[in-house]
Amino acid sequence: MPTVHDGHRERVKEQFAVYGGESMTDIQYFEMLLFYAIPRRDTNELAHALLERFGSLRAVLDADPAELRSVKGIGENAALLIKTVREGMRRYMVEPNREIRYIFSSSDAGRYFLPILQYETIEKAYLMCLDKNDAIISCTEISSGIQGAVNVTIRQIVDTAVRRCAAKVILAHNHPSGNPYPSAEDKLLTDGLKKALRLMEIKLRDHILVAGKTYVSFAQFGFL
Repeated sequence: MPTVHDGHRERVKEQFAVYGGESMTDIQYFEMLLFYAIPRRDTNELAHALLERFGSLRAVLDADPAELRSVKGIGENAALLIKTVREGMRRYMVEPNREIRYIFSSSDAGRYFLPILQYETIEKAYLMCLDKNDAIISCTEISSGIQGAVNVTIRQIVDTAVRRCAAKVILAHNHPSGNPYPSAEDKLLTDGLKKALRLMEIKLRDHILVAGKTYVSFAQFGFL
């Protein structure tokens, strides 16, 4: 049975189909998105509630599902849909990396890790293993922490590099705070890792620190 909202929903969807997403405000975008999780309720009200609760479109997409469900009217299906959109965005950003086979410079490494880490809201660490010709053997997440901290050990990194038969490695992690400058702990970890890898005849090629839309290369800045 048609509802009182059907005509409005069709007009919103038609606006998107004809004029594209740029014609819509963040409120209208979330209103339309929620159509597909909440079939019989005014989702404009919920869109307002989400943006008032979290402050921005990005903050809504980054929010934990439990936080999303704390907004009255946002149930499991709506929270899952929002997180599905967020995951789709992440995959879209990192898709070009699948075509990259070699890392020849710090700039190559920075461009590789930037889309992987720039939107993360907690600290994560990745280890890229390279062969002697700078071909990528593997690139895997090795640690995921909380905002402001990441739990990764030198032994863990060395063990991974040895198992992958790496000749060289690149460590990368992010600062969700947006501060691109390496901390004292970052420098200490890098120095200890360089020495430990050298004992295994593996070279630490670089340590990439991603902060928002920028990155710092430890090699380029003389920290290696």
